[in-house]
Order: sequence, then C-alpha cells, then structure tokens
Amino acid sequence: MTNFAKLREAFDVNWTSVFVGWRGLGPLSPWPNRWTEFPTLISPEEILAFAEERLTSASDPEQTLLTELLTLDVHNEPREVIDSLLKKLSNLDGGDEKTELRKWRVTLLEQLLETIPQDPIYGLLALTEFWQDFGCPPDSPHRVQGNDGSTPREYYTEQNFRKLLNNHHEWIESEKKQLKPV
Repeated sequence: MTNFAKLREAFDVNWTSVFVGWRGLGPLSPWPNRWTEFPTLISPEEILAFAEERLTSASDPEQTLLTELLTLDVHNEPREVIDSLLKKLSNLDGGDEKTELRKWRVTLLEQLLETIPQDPIYGLLALTEFWQDFGCPPDSPHRVQGNDGSTPREYYTEQNFRKLLNNHHEWIESEKKQLKPV
C-alpha cells in the first residue's frame, strides 16, 4: 500500500494533502527553494487518480483546473508546472498546509515504526533521521542523545529505545485524535 493510500485510509484528504505530498519534505530542509531536488510523497498516478475521482463532482473553477491537470503528461512536465496547478486546487479547497503535513507525518511515522530496525542503535538513528527530515519540530516525541542530557551509554540502550518507541506510538494516537474530524 502506498503512503497516499495509507493517508487516505487514516484521514480525510483534500487538494492541500496532495499539494503537500507533491512538494515532499524539501520545503522543510535547510534548502527550501530547492524542493524539486527532493522526492515526492505521492506519485503522479495517484494525483491523476484523485483528480479523476474529483472530476465528476467538481464545478468550475475546480473542474477547469482538473481538466488541465488530467491533460498534462505528468511524467514529463516539470514539477513546478504540476505544483502550480496543485497550489491553485489547494487554494480552492482552503486546506491548511500545516495540518496536512501533520497527517503525512503521522502516516510516514507509522510506516517507519512498522519496519524500524530492532537494534537500539540503528532504531534510534532511524528515528532521529525521520525527525530531522521534518525539521526537528518542537512537538516531536523524539529525544536526541546529548540534547536530552544522556550519555551515549545511557541513550543507546534497549530500555531507552523501547521507551521512545512507546512515546512515538502514544504520540501517533494523540495526533490522530487531533486530526480526525469530529
């Protein structure tokens, strides 16, 4: 199952979800203007399938933008062209990019936790890399060795790894509750 399919299974998605997924994590990097050099979180095929789903219930101006998107050769168009159309569709939806990024973050973290190395050193490194990709947000449940006052000997233990995994699972549940519509 793709990341976008998992996102759709867990949350309501909109054009802002798609826009954020298309931009990937590049805007969060130290080089946000070089976002096209980073991979997308959603495939062109998933964008087209979502557009086709929405086309039947769309009215202008969304329908016009969807028609334009569906007639593009999304595999050969520059990412900026598709980005521009997705941004317009996102603006029509009125979605919040920060909220949609949080949804992606939860979905990707769940995927990481399913496949995370069970060795404490490699598992903790994988968690640190994950949160670095998201710019080390202040609401992260992750604690980095040294920043939390621990020594390497204290940090890279099975006990600390299990504790941080538990914190991440609790964080996911909390985020899901906050992001689900009431």
